[in-house]
Amino acid sequence: MKKFVIEDDFWTLFPSARIGVVVCYGIDNTIKDKEKYKEMISNSEKEALKHLKNAEFSSNEVIKVWREAFQKFKTKKGARSSIEALPS
Repeated sequence: MKKFVIEDDFWTLFPSARIGVVVCYGIDNTIKDKEKYKEMISNSEKEALKHLKNAEFSSNEVIKVWREAFQKFKTKKGARSSIEALPS
């Protein structure tokens, strides 16, 4: 990626937003120890579930924050935020 652009409209909607970009080189992301990663994923799932108290995914507070921000952008009718589309 040579260029990262944030449109002025974004700053109008979210004037106090903070954006960071991390660029990495020489990363080896091949899986060397499958059991270690299975355990990490399992632990992460358990931790995530602590934040999802409501049976209806979009009713959870952490999801509502994303949804409210997403709804401020012009999108196609019925489009869901990325965090809502993940479990599909």
